[in-house]
Amino acid sequence: MSEAEAEHLLELIEDGIAEHGGDLGGWTRRDGDTLQLFDGRVTLRASITENEAGSNAQPGFVHAHVLTTLHEHDDEVLDACLFGLGNNRDEGLQQAAVIWMTSVAGPIRSFLDNRPVCMSCQAGVMGGDQSQGYSEGDYGLPGLRAFVGPAIVRGFDDSCFMAALNDHKPWFRYAAESAAPRHVHLVKVIILHEPGQGWRREMEVDGHDVSYSDSNWPAGIAPPDVGYITRFAVFEFPRNSREIARRKELERTILHFAANYGKYDQVDEMIVALEQAGFDPDLLHEVESFSTIAFGRALFGPLGAAYPATVIRARRDGRVETDVPLMTIPAYTRARALIPQIGSAMPLEDFQALALYNAESHALAQVLEKEGDQVDLSRLQLFPLIIPDRETGQQTMDAAWEVLNKMIEESRAARKPKKPWWKFW
Repeated sequence: MSEAEAEHLLELIEDGIAEHGGDLGGWTRRDGDTLQLFDGRVTLRASITENEAGSNAQPGFVHAHVLTTLHEHDDEVLDACLFGLGNNRDEGLQQAAVIWMTSVAGPIRSFLDNRPVCMSCQAGVMGGDQSQGYSEGDYGLPGLRAFVGPAIVRGFDDSCFMAALNDHKPWFRYAAESAAPRHVHLVKVIILHEPGQGWRREMEVDGHDVSYSDSNWPAGIAPPDVGYITRFAVFEFPRNSREIARRKELERTILHFAANYGKYDQVDEMIVALEQAGFDPDLLHEVESFSTIAFGRALFGPLGAAYPATVIRARRDGRVETDVPLMTIPAYTRARALIPQIGSAMPLEDFQALALYNAESHALAQVLEKEGDQVDLSRLQLFPLIIPDRETGQQTMDAAWEVLNKMIEESRAARKPKKPWWKFW
């Protein structure tokens, strides 16, 4: 059934593209489970995921992935996760096809032609004319060649919202920092109402390779009670960028750190061995400092632990950076993405030992050991970790501790009940 539905989805996309023509025109060719579009410049494949909710799922709910191979860009693949909903499966497939054509096809074609088409816009163009599809706002993708598709609004009237949700909002914040070491990527966001907390943003990069959710997304306008907004963008790292090579080496370091963690009595011994094997000392330090935070949060997050989103960085040059978002640090974000691969390659108890390495996890483990596994971890207040660079001086560390201690004192003062004004003792 799924294979037949996947082929039917491609058929629906082909019919829609042929009917649309214009900027999405060109010859098409469908051959079983593949579809070539845009004069053969891309090849599409599709897959249909079985309903996660089992027999209770709505009959017209479709979870599909459309994978687009870019033949002019090293055959890199853009994975679009789509949801269709209708009264039956065929209507769900039709809606998924419309979403791809409306919000994904435009950014892909714009990227290929290096000009905005089909209601897409190019982000971060200094002096750009928005009416022509060139936006000065970067949509949260600063310094990258990025094409953003139109927003799809479901469940509410968009007239009073879309003007406020403009190109200067961080629609795709942290997408670049989270992306795998490839040049071209597709990112999807869903913005929806979170009761009592404003907007919540759900972000996925390259299908389900990266998933991230953040509350209180800074929309600058109150959300509707129901409904959501979906948006896609294609972005590219510069061809001469060192970031791709560095991120490849970072991933290699993360995987080796995790695989070798249980083979040594002391982590310092493992790091020396990996340095001798050619691994970069600074990357090893970043993995030890940041990737292990991701491992620990994967272990304790499902138990309700409420983690701070930032860390304090004590830098080698003497600076102390406060409120640094963890999601801006690839050693953390890529470790998050690699956790399924790492976890599947080792016994559960080995991954748990790895996850308990960092100070944050060690503190939570002590609480559980003392209070029992019925303790409500969400009631614990965790403060940002201090993360020093390799070879950071003691004076800088002392300054970082002063920052943290000030945070703790301010928090205690805010929680301390005030005496009624008529009491003087």
